[in-house]
Amino acid sequence: MASSNVLQEFSLEGKGALIVGAEHSVGRAAAVALAEAGAGVVLASQEPGTDKQLKECAKLAQAAGGKVIVRAQNASIRADVSATADLAAKELGGLHILVNALDKPAYGPAESDDDSAFDRIIENNLKNIWMSCQEGARVMLKYGGGSIVNMTSVLAERGVPNAVLYCTAKAGVLNLTRALALEWARKGIRVNAIEAGWLDDESSPANRDDEFSKMLLRYLPYNRLVKPEELGGALLYLVSSASGFVTGESIGVDGGLLCRV
Repeated sequence: MASSNVLQEFSLEGKGALIVGAEHSVGRAAAVALAEAGAGVVLASQEPGTDKQLKECAKLAQAAGGKVIVRAQNASIRADVSATADLAAKELGGLHILVNALDKPAYGPAESDDDSAFDRIIENNLKNIWMSCQEGARVMLKYGGGSIVNMTSVLAERGVPNAVLYCTAKAGVLNLTRALALEWARKGIRVNAIEAGWLDDESSPANRDDEFSKMLLRYLPYNRLVKPEELGGALLYLVSSASGFVTGESIGVDGGLLCRV
């Protein structure tokens, strides 16, 4: 009986989930994991022009079961973000889960970055997550609370050369998560994060056939990259009632990378 009750805590039946950045590999993995657990999902884009990727994500989520709605939006425009949160609540009977899989990698020497690069990288990787959290919470409060998970990177805690602004933005997401968790705890909204290791996807510089990727693989404890679907278990835990007293935390899914000094 005890085991059965524990398993039931991971069920998302009757829950409405919004995944922002569903065109990315992490967003796709999140959509499948939540749909498999019984949630209805709204798949929202980070930027327009990603319809093909959204449709591929929707196909996978539908195969996993549950209601799936696709919403093309620009996550840099607050009116779009606000309308998406309202749509999710309307179509799914409430907004109970928000997953921010927003990401826009940026690499290059620090001395070559200008103010426009700073604005662009911080907006794509930090400001837009802040807006999504704020608009999602606005809707969640109407339904008594919910769970927000911000997908970030181990670069939130480990700087690397030629990615200073990207690392800065990811670190901002981590502390944004902690501060919002404290502020919204008594309002019924939990806020947590997942720090992904170097990902095995098409956009990762670690997947290039060059000296950097070879050096990185030698450095990684498991000598391999993180598969996006390996984030699903941690995500399911953080959005389910199994983690009902967990907020302001970050789970590293990195194959032990953060254990290194």
